[in-house]
Order: sequence, then structure tokens, then C-alpha cells
Amino acid sequence: MTQSISVSQEYDGRNSQREASESSPLLHKHSVSKDSASNKSSVSKLPPADRGKAAWLFLAGCFLIEGLIWGLPFSYGVFQKYYTEHEPFSQNPHGIAAIGTTTTGLLYFLSPVAVLALQRWPTYRMLMTMAGLALITVSLLIASFSTQVTELVMTQGALYGVGGAFVYNPFIFYLDEWFIERKGLAFGILWAGTGISGTIMPVVMDWGLETYGFRVTVRAWAVVMFVAILPLICLTKPRLPVPAKGTVKPLHLSFFRNTTFWIFQVGNALEGLGYFMPSIYLPTYASFIGMSSRDSTLAVSVLNCASVVGTIMMGSLTDHLHITTVLLISALGSAIAAFVLWGLAMTRAMLYVFALAYGVFAGGYAATWTGCVVEVQRTSRNAETGVVIGMMAATRGVGAVASGPLSEKLLGLRPWKGPMVGAYGTKYGILCLFTGSTALLGGLGAIQRIRLWNADDEDVESIGEIRRTHEDVRD
Repeated sequence: MTQSISVSQEYDGRNSQREASESSPLLHKHSVSKDSASNKSSVSKLPPADRGKAAWLFLAGCFLIEGLIWGLPFSYGVFQKYYTEHEPFSQNPHGIAAIGTTTTGLLYFLSPVAVLALQRWPTYRMLMTMAGLALITVSLLIASFSTQVTELVMTQGALYGVGGAFVYNPFIFYLDEWFIERKGLAFGILWAGTGISGTIMPVVMDWGLETYGFRVTVRAWAVVMFVAILPLICLTKPRLPVPAKGTVKPLHLSFFRNTTFWIFQVGNALEGLGYFMPSIYLPTYASFIGMSSRDSTLAVSVLNCASVVGTIMMGSLTDHLHITTVLLISALGSAIAAFVLWGLAMTRAMLYVFALAYGVFAGGYAATWTGCVVEVQRTSRNAETGVVIGMMAATRGVGAVASGPLSEKLLGLRPWKGPMVGAYGTKYGILCLFTGSTALLGGLGAIQRIRLWNADDEDVESIGEIRRTHEDVRD
């Protein structure tokens, strides 16, 4: 199903490019036959999708951009520990958790804004990407002069998140062009970039913060980001021709009336409320149970490294299993990790086991979005992959932003009294329960399987007709 739907999208993309070219005043000077021949020649010269040097080099470039953009917010636990323990931010630490969640939240939450703008005005995708890179660089440079937590929230948090959204999201569109049959695997590899970066960066940032301090480390990373991302933007190209200047494409948002879309969205939103809490508080909890600064940083690296395996695994599974099955695997694995492994973790070894398990099952949750898109496209044929993923990212962004202040409130609660086992006997026990509960609710999309079981014959026939139509287009 993934293959036939995606091929249809590629066919529609080529048609939209051809229609845009035919409407150009310059091309009206030529005959219709020459114009048609030119378009056919252009399509025949496209590099192959799903295979070949060009496709895999493109994916490698996207992987690096993903890691550079998302590596900083996903290793924020190291920064939080440093800000809490060092002046001037330790004097008034309220709101420190909101810095990281603001960055991550805006990267997610602004996805539909960026995606819709890029979809509507495709000619300006490169300009938007370059503007986003400039904003990221400036945000980090300004952040290095901060003396208050609120200044960090505005710079390292908000400005970085806005810039990152416009650098990152164009490549969601391009990836949809380059990979059709292996779309789930490709998106899994793309999102694995965050895990690799999140494995390396906590160690690097911890060393930088302890050796050179906050200001020098952040300034150095601003330079690294600019120097590394700029050539990648220039080298990572779309597969389909860029529309003529001034082209405005229609927006297809009819999937907002699709019940399937909202079932997946609700589960996605609930999962996002608790997903970020372990990565935020893992270093702090590790120090609480007596682990050294180096060992607590290593725990974050283990979690992020495991998420590499998780995203690739879950992405590949969406190409071979029904999405509801993959959602249940992720939800149950994440919940068990939070309830049992984190809840009982009072030693270094146990905490590492939790980080490993949670990284695999929860870290790969975003890779299920491509499978959700396939289900939405069953009944909303015009739904664009990038737009649907952008909407789901925005919903997770709400959870990311809310999880910062929400976690601070939860830590102030002690819903039980008396001795308890493991983390449940500490103030962090409530975080274990909340994270595990929201992870379970992330499997809510499994309801879609029940809806398919109850679908009448007419629905099944309609889905079969869609599949046959797409196969005809492919042939």
C-alpha cells in the first residue's frame, strides 16, 4: 500500500511541475508539441528513486542536517545540569527546564507553518532554509551573552527553534520525492541522525562546559553549525524540478475532516506529553542516585544511541507491518521501560538498561508517522506526506513545550506516603508513572485496526479501487 500511494504522489508531483511550466509566459512562446516533448524529456532524466548513488547521498546529507539541528535540544539535559549548578543561572533556576522544551517544542510546533509555507511557495524553499540557518547562528551567539534564564529561553530556546524549523522542514518534502517504496526506512534513517548526534553531543558539550564554560562552548557551536550546515544545504538537492518563480501551489487540507487522522493525532499528542521527561531529567536523576557527572552524561548518550536503532527499526517495520501493530510495539515497550526499568533503577547498570530500552521503543515513535500517513491517504488521496507529518510534529511540539513546566509541577507532588521501591520512593517516582502512562496512550492509534475490521464491503472495494488506480499509474 505504501508503494502504490507514494508512486501516485510522485506522478501528481510531476504533473504539477508540468502544469506550472505550461503556465509560464516564457514557455508560451513555444509550440504545444515542443513543450510536451520537453516535459517528457525532463521526467525521463530524473534520477531513480529508492536506489542509486544520488538517492543515498541525498539521504546521507539529510541525516547530517538532522543530527546538527536536533542534536543540541536532544542533549539539553547536560545544559540543564550545568545551568542548575553554575552561576549566574543557579541563583534563580526557575524555568531552566523550559529552555530545552521550548527549543524542541518550537521545532515540532512550527513544522506545519514551515511546511505550509514551503508547499504554497515552493520557489522560496532555498531562501527560507538560508534564513533559518542565519537565525540559528545568531540565536546561539546572543545566548552566549545571557545572564538570566529568561534570556536563554528567548534565544537558545525560542529563536533557535524558529530557525531550525525553516532549515529542517524542506528536506521532508525532498525525501518524499527521493524515496517511495522504502519511505518508512528512509524516514527512520533520517530521524536516526538525532540519535547519533544525541549520543556524541552530550559528551562533547559536557567536556566543553566544564573546560571552557558556557559562553565559549555556545559560541564555538554556533560557528560549527554554520560552517557544517551551509555546504550541506547547497549540496542536498530535490529530485523533482523546482517550479518556476512565482508559482503558487494549492493547499490540500481535506484530511482535517478525516477521522483516521485525528485518531492518530490524539495518541501522538498524549505520547508527546511524557516522551521528553526522561531525556530532560536523566542526568539529574543519575546524580541523585550517586552517579558521577561523566556517568550521568553517558546515560543520555545511551538513550540517544538506542533511539538510532529504534527509529530505523520502527521505520522499517512500517514498510512491512500494519501501522497499528507498530504503534502497539512502541507503546508497550516504552511503557514497560518507564514503569519497571526506570521505576526500579537505583543503580548505574539498571539506569543504563532503562535508557537502552526506552531509547529503542520510545525513540522510534516518530518513525511511525509515515505509516500513519499511508492510512490517512487511504481516504484522503490529496493528503501530502510532508503536510501530514508537519501536523503530527506540531502536536508533539505542544507536548514538548508543556512537558517542561508540567514536569516541574509533578516533581512538587508526592501522591503517596511511606516507603516505596526504587525511584517510586523519591520525588522522581511520579515522572516514571506519568511517562509510562502517556507512552501507553501513544498506542491509541490501534483503534484504527478495529475500525478497519468493522469497515463494510463498500469501503474495502473503494480502497481496492484506489490501489488498482495507483498501480495503473505506476505501470
